[in-house]
Amino acid sequence: MSALAHEDRWTEVRRIFDAAVDLPAELRRSFLDRECGDDTATRAEVEELLVASDSAVDLPADRAASTPEVAERMPEILGYRLERRLAHGGSSRVYQATSLENGRTVAIKVISSGASGSALQRFRQECRVLSRLDHPGIVRLYETGHTPDGHVYLSMEFIHGLCIDRHVAEHSSSDLERIGLAIDVLDALSHAHAAGVIHRDLKPHNILVDASGRARLVDFGVARLSREDGHRTGFHTETGNLVGTFAYMSPEQADGKNGRIGPATDVYQAAVVLYELLAGRLPYDIEDRSAMSLLKAVLFDARAPLAAAAPRFAGAMDRVINRALSADPADRPQTAALFAEQLRHAARELRPG
Repeated sequence: MSALAHEDRWTEVRRIFDAAVDLPAELRRSFLDRECGDDTATRAEVEELLVASDSAVDLPADRAASTPEVAERMPEILGYRLERRLAHGGSSRVYQATSLENGRTVAIKVISSGASGSALQRFRQECRVLSRLDHPGIVRLYETGHTPDGHVYLSMEFIHGLCIDRHVAEHSSSDLERIGLAIDVLDALSHAHAAGVIHRDLKPHNILVDASGRARLVDFGVARLSREDGHRTGFHTETGNLVGTFAYMSPEQADGKNGRIGPATDVYQAAVVLYELLAGRLPYDIEDRSAMSLLKAVLFDARAPLAAAAPRFAGAMDRVINRALSADPADRPQTAALFAEQLRHAARELRPG
């Protein structure tokens, strides 16, 4: 398929998705029947986007505090006293709780007993992923279990802090401090990659900065094991669905090229986050914030060089970040450690402030 035909196809997918996403679930089938007709390929792509949209990632905890609470009965979990809801998504809730055994404050993620098979699969994957990671830059898993009324849950470290974008704004962080936080993230990713884990959903709301000023990775709900680890353990992630958050999604994720997803995918997403922290905008020129316009930009649009958005970074930092944003994974730094080292070297030419 030519590049033009490919772009035209995505334009049509975007049109149908933008109209379908706001429809009640019971009306979507007839709408797609009418709009897609016998075009099963277009319909499949639209339905994949709808699945991704419907399973949107939980609200971040620091926003949940300003969101009106919906009256609900919090589940009973033996050994814990649930204090308040921190975040919620389509099939999960996250609560702040206190361990009755040791008084420790924890975060508990609860999956509804009526959750879909894919949601349960993602939850089990998150448990499996966190159980193999042990790094100061990654949220710690304490235990998993079942509630008396049929919910499954995981108990994990509660991080006192803010999402990385809010942290740097509220603390008026310098450029070097922002780059340092990105290097923290890359160090944590190096550990995850060595354990065979690809995060796949790096974005500001999944990076918290704790009270000590260290960046911490959270929410491994759409992480995947490397192909080799998947074969060894017999555990496989679902394929074919778009996962992650559209604005920070890599081209290989947006185009469904699951075979190309690897450490360079996380490098790309870390570069998008750092670009936004330094320039105050995304590296794409987009007219609106709809999911499909973002996907189109990720797939087809040139990235605005960092120095074009923030001229003070002309030079090594511009070159390093722009290369990490390459559409082809093979053109990016192939490891998080290499990207971190390149950032450290480029930062030496920047003035403090």
